Amino acid sequence: MKKKMLSFVSLGLVFITFFLSCMTKNPDEEEQLNTALEVPEKIISNAAAATLFQNDHTTRLSQIGAEKTSFEDKAIHFELDAITKYITHLEKLATTKNIPITGVSFIFGADSTGKRTAFIMPSTRNASLDYQESFTVENGQFLTFKHIDCSLKLKNNSQNDENIVLSPNGYLSFNDATRLFNQYQTQYIEPFQAKVTKEYYTKAVWYSLAEIKGYINYLKKKSNEHNLSITGIDVFFGVYNNDSSLELKSNAQTVFLTASSRQQSIINFKNKSLQSFIQNDFFLKETNNDNTDESLAFNMGHLSPPPPKK
Repeated sequence: MKKKMLSFVSLGLVFITFFLSCMTKNPDEEEQLNTALEVPEKIISNAAAATLFQNDHTTRLSQIGAEKTSFEDKAIHFELDAITKYITHLEKLATTKNIPITGVSFIFGADSTGKRTAFIMPSTRNASLDYQESFTVENGQFLTFKHIDCSLKLKNNSQNDENIVLSPNGYLSFNDATRLFNQYQTQYIEPFQAKVTKEYYTKAVWYSLAEIKGYINYLKKKSNEHNLSITGIDVFFGVYNNDSSLELKSNAQTVFLTASSRQQSIINFKNKSLQSFIQNDFFLKETNNDNTDESLAFNMGHLSPPPPKK
């Protein structure tokens, strides 16, 4: 019912915008209306982003003895042009190979040194399991990447020949992604699991293609409007509050995205960095103000794996 109501509200806003744009000759009013409709639904406040970041440190890293992880090691940087080209590539792939690509998943990984990372894979809906299943294509074969499993097996022959799995350092093969995925399970899931019992442990966050494209366009638009020189997207691990009203997301791992300008994670139009926002306790002053008007942070993706069905 709520989704239907939101759809009707959205449709109403479109008609209102059209009506007012026909009636008014004030370009400022038109711009305000257009801007209001172009803000992605999943933009979150600066304070919410800072809280997710802090929760990750206190409830995850500190729990497994990794509390000395530096701020720089928490940012996973993707070039904006690389993600833009990647999304375009996936849309072409969907057409040429007739694959119903529904979105992308940011899948959790860890490198050989134990540092957390994330890589992006396309997804298609698995109707039987009712979740968004990641995949790649190698040697002409469609390969599922079941991040609902604890660990994955390496293939006898794996090569990156279709540019489908995007990491901060370039494209990965199925086996490259598997190693990162399995390392995350060993380094981060299992130590936390030994201390905190949960129904499931998040290892991927999914967004639809429309959501990611909308966010990219939003950053590019705001970069031009406010002279921010946004060159990338930074991915941060976060944890939701331990709030029962959040239901399945309560105390769950997630990722949130922020704009990146000259290798600095910025979270609003004023070019304020996430690091300074936290260190100067700005977010404590804004906790009660859920204002997203100037925010560049993005969250509220679908968590995966899903909880076991009862």
